[in-house]
Amino acid sequence: MPQLVTPGGASRQQPVTAQVIDVGRDPALKSALLSGRLQNLTAPFIYHDPAKQIAFILMPMELGMRDMEQQRIIGQLTQAVMRGLPEDAPRGYLLQPKMYFSFQSLVEAILEKDGITQEMLKEQQARADLIREWMRATDEATLRNAVRENEAKVDANLFELLGASIDANLEAGREQAAQQLAGLQRILVEETSYGKQLGARMAVVEAFRNNPTREVLIEQLVNAPDAETREALVAMGRQLIDYLFFQMLTGRVDSATAADKQKLIDLRKEVQDIRDRLDAASRAFMQQKAELINTILSSNKPDETAREHEDEIDDVFVSMLQANMQEAQQRHDEELFRALMGVYQIAMQIMAERQPPEIQMINALLVAKYPEESKRLLEEMAKSIDDRFIQVMVQVADRLAQEDRTDLGAKLTQVIIQARDILPKYDPSKDPNAGQAGDQPNGMGPAGTGSAEPPKPKIEIARR
Repeated sequence: MPQLVTPGGASRQQPVTAQVIDVGRDPALKSALLSGRLQNLTAPFIYHDPAKQIAFILMPMELGMRDMEQQRIIGQLTQAVMRGLPEDAPRGYLLQPKMYFSFQSLVEAILEKDGITQEMLKEQQARADLIREWMRATDEATLRNAVRENEAKVDANLFELLGASIDANLEAGREQAAQQLAGLQRILVEETSYGKQLGARMAVVEAFRNNPTREVLIEQLVNAPDAETREALVAMGRQLIDYLFFQMLTGRVDSATAADKQKLIDLRKEVQDIRDRLDAASRAFMQQKAELINTILSSNKPDETAREHEDEIDDVFVSMLQANMQEAQQRHDEELFRALMGVYQIAMQIMAERQPPEIQMINALLVAKYPEESKRLLEEMAKSIDDRFIQVMVQVADRLAQEDRTDLGAKLTQVIIQARDILPKYDPSKDPNAGQAGDQPNGMGPAGTGSAEPPKPKIEIARR
């Protein structure tokens, strides 16, 4: 929940300043709003999404506004949005914006437009509450008992939320909190039926990932505990599933005992069916990307068209764009190359906007010239962040090193050294989230060992 700034109701002396959150202009604002990352969010405000033709206004009851003043603010907000729209854009929905009196009801309305129902939200909240309850366990034995008592509630959705929470804490630099959640994940794998099934699946997949050969792929397909695991293995090893693969599998059929022969014959047919289905889906997916490139290229307003389809713009789209650009260069078609380059730049901007604010900051620092520009950027960032940001930069530098991107990793290391002298030290007394015991486990070590430790950092449960 963000810290909402609301003028002081009937006692306020100054007129209310309304705020516009237009996700058509800045798509990153949506995730920032829903995750509570927007700072100094002022109410009342209007949430505008032109792609879905949404105009929602938050008008908290504590403002104590009379009807005439409310109408004035509504008119001010809708006019501000209309002024920023293209001339041919729809406007009818802005004439009757929906009003909400609490931030939670506004968020639920936004999520509902994305197909997330009230029932789904309640179920997700129940999972988040359960994870928080487990993380308050005082020792590992207590935690294991609590997990066993709630085994029926452990399913794929809970593991998905737990995995997302681990990622969210890592991205926010809360490494210790992420380790505590990973410790809970390990215990769930060991103590619950679904966890054990998931553990068996992970072991099979990991065995192939560590040694990706045709022989290992066949062996792990035979050992796979269920059809879902076999499908995952086929998807991972698609490049190895060729004539030689089927020769090897047929050889294994021929040498099998009578008891195993039919099982292997069925497996061969299943692998063929999965392969054909994946290939058909891949062709349809690539065709969709090609059609989207052509749609944007032929548009009079390519930026607006791209943003209407921003959910479809991903790494595959960019790779196909790059392949088309290379082909245009080889044919010396400069006009097509320039047009494709324009689409590429739009796509890269859209993808950059999706990244968490911390990653956007790091990307800006990597693009900046070292040391002058990076120093100026860090000095500007120091107004809103502290030295906890360095932990995030270290994690990204480690990841770059693992990916053999040593040039970027080396530059980021230089910036990290610079940041240590510029970013202010973290001051818990100025952190409104510090000391929130409700989200902290008591006495749980990083892997749920039960060892006594100082108070833990705030644990973030992802909002999905």
